Amino acid sequence: MMDSTLINWTLDNIKPQPKEFTPPMDMRDAIAHIKALPPLPGSAARIINLMSDPKADARKLAEIIELDPLLTAQIIRWASSSLYGYRGTIASVHDAIVRVLGFNFVLDLALGLAVLAPLKAPQEGTIGTRMFWIHALASTRLMKRLGEKLPIQSCPSQQEIFLVALMHNIGFPLLGHQFSEEFAYLSGLIKANPSLPVFNLENFVFGVNHTEIGAWLMNGWSMPRTITNVVYHHHNPCYRGENYRLNLLTYLNDFLLGKAGIGDAVNQTCPDSVWDQLELKEADCLEILDSERGELEIIIETAAILTEK
Repeated sequence: MMDSTLINWTLDNIKPQPKEFTPPMDMRDAIAHIKALPPLPGSAARIINLMSDPKADARKLAEIIELDPLLTAQIIRWASSSLYGYRGTIASVHDAIVRVLGFNFVLDLALGLAVLAPLKAPQEGTIGTRMFWIHALASTRLMKRLGEKLPIQSCPSQQEIFLVALMHNIGFPLLGHQFSEEFAYLSGLIKANPSLPVFNLENFVFGVNHTEIGAWLMNGWSMPRTITNVVYHHHNPCYRGENYRLNLLTYLNDFLLGKAGIGDAVNQTCPDSVWDQLELKEADCLEILDSERGELEIIIETAAILTEK
């Protein structure tokens, strides 16, 4: 239910407002009439095919990445960043894979970077691409460490955790890419109402939210079902369908990062059922969060590199 304080929202302070644009509005009809999504980049399709290749190795992965100059530059810069502390010179994608990042990490990272490449959205703000990347990068680190605390029998694979961490908020870049006026309006509304949950504001204003838009894109691109499930359900702690533990881990990750002022879940609560289902203690998770705060400056620098024009 929408927070009762919504009555105090300050629509008149949201500037500029596009001409002939009068939210609240229901975007479901507009979405239904879109004839084509942005195409899945060729590099992303090739990486997805490589995932099912039993003979996949660092050489094959490097060859696919190096067909895309921008993706190549991003992988090399990533491996050279202070986040990983490698002191040597990274001269090729193959070097990045075998010397620093590892095959599975680069496979997942390259897929995430390739998938997001065609989505052109504004950089600034709570739902802009820079915060998207800050949140995504922080999530890859925090979710990995939280996953290590889960009982072995219920822990998702590291590959699943990384891909979901990187891509679960992909609905925001798609919103900015496909609906620029609505994106600008929502950004202003979030700024004017910092105490209200972003997820609630989306639903109230548009009738849809970034989870639905993101899952629509994932389905259109035939992405792995695990990713699509969590993209759609990651703001629902009551979901108990397929991949529900990974979904709960994502929900908890967003809650914790929100406490650090990162992402769209700054005002999100965390029901006791989340801790119980994951068999995690809040004190332990907060300790992990505190230990990651020191990396935030490096993550912000990396996000700036990834979003620079």
